[in-house]
Amino acid sequence: MKKLIQCAGALVSLAALSACASASAPVRHVARHASMGIDAFGHTQLAPACASLSPELRAHAERLIALLRRQMSVYRDQAAARRAGFAPEGGDVPVGDLKHWINSENVRVGWRQFDPGRPSALLYRRMQNGYRLAGVMFTAPYASSFPELNRRVPLALAQWHAHRNICQPRPGLKVADLAQTPRFGFSGSIATRLACEAAGGAFLDNVYGWMVHIYPFETTLDAQFGGMS
Repeated sequence: MKKLIQCAGALVSLAALSACASASAPVRHVARHASMGIDAFGHTQLAPACASLSPELRAHAERLIALLRRQMSVYRDQAAARRAGFAPEGGDVPVGDLKHWINSENVRVGWRQFDPGRPSALLYRRMQNGYRLAGVMFTAPYASSFPELNRRVPLALAQWHAHRNICQPRPGLKVADLAQTPRFGFSGSIATRLACEAAGGAFLDNVYGWMVHIYPFETTLDAQFGGMS
């Protein structure tokens, strides 16, 4: 078993190096390996990060930001977002957190190809006096290779991530049960199919494939591709 784990880790590292090498720039090392992390129960998988960024990919990232700034500004008006097919997912979020407005048709587009003008979701940040457009989210199939993710949005800048092993409560479960037992959802304690079935939930191996957040209205590349929050 230990040898199998070591081999799997080596394959991930090779795939990550391949993704970085495809950027046609010197690769010093891989700063982050594909792994489960972020939340306490390991529901979030991170793609690897490249340590260098080629001039070609930097230019691609800058063009992407310029396009998003031009095309996404209209969605500061949430009515415009609704007309374009975006809809809020779930209830309100705490002040400071991001609210996702999903466009199901754009998600399907993202499974086929990367279209910068059709993000899978708009990201609105909850403020004291309402919601403000903060950015966009793109998705890619979970089967995508790291080089493919790198070509869509560079791994040296972006934090591609995937939500894994999610147990969702089935309709009819009492709200009190959810409040008293935080077992379900993206940060819930249930992380296996067997435990989810035993709790009466619906198990999701993966939600939306690979995802990446971009904040085009920020002023630096680091902030524009600044992770998930």
